[in-house]
Amino acid sequence: MQELLKTLGIEGPVILLQIVGFVILYLLLRRFLFGPVGAMLEARRKEVEAGLEASEEARAETARLSEDRGKLLAQARDEGRALVQKSVQEAQEARERLLAEAQADRQEILERGRQMIEVERRQAVVELREEVSELALRAASRAIREAMDEKAHREAINAFISSIESQAPPAAADE
Repeated sequence: MQELLKTLGIEGPVILLQIVGFVILYLLLRRFLFGPVGAMLEARRKEVEAGLEASEEARAETARLSEDRGKLLAQARDEGRALVQKSVQEAQEARERLLAEAQADRQEILERGRQMIEVERRQAVVELREEVSELALRAASRAIREAMDEKAHREAINAFISSIESQAPPAAADE
């Protein structure tokens, strides 16, 4: 076996030295490389876990805020609808009130107009009666002056009637 090892180029003290060197290298690497790298990997793993937890919390917070926003939007829509309905109702009430006031004003104006027309009609009737009486008196005095014959008397009456018809106002013609 020694010969086999020698043929392969394996020498006992060299292998022993290599094993000791490897163990020392392993211990040095473990002390100065594996420990800090392991700690660094552990720290990175904790950072990643913390990031995942933070992102999960942020996602949950976003979902909660989204739900709250939806509720607030629904509430705002309901309040908006209520305000619009209230405004429409108030506008309709104001419209009805204004229409009632306008109708009352219209009736009042019509009544005053009717009263004024009635007063003016009565005044016109009084004036017409006075004018007719005056014309009748003039016609009678003219007829008395011209009473010489019946033909002249008829012509005077016809002339008087024609003058009354031409001077009569339209309101008097209705009566």
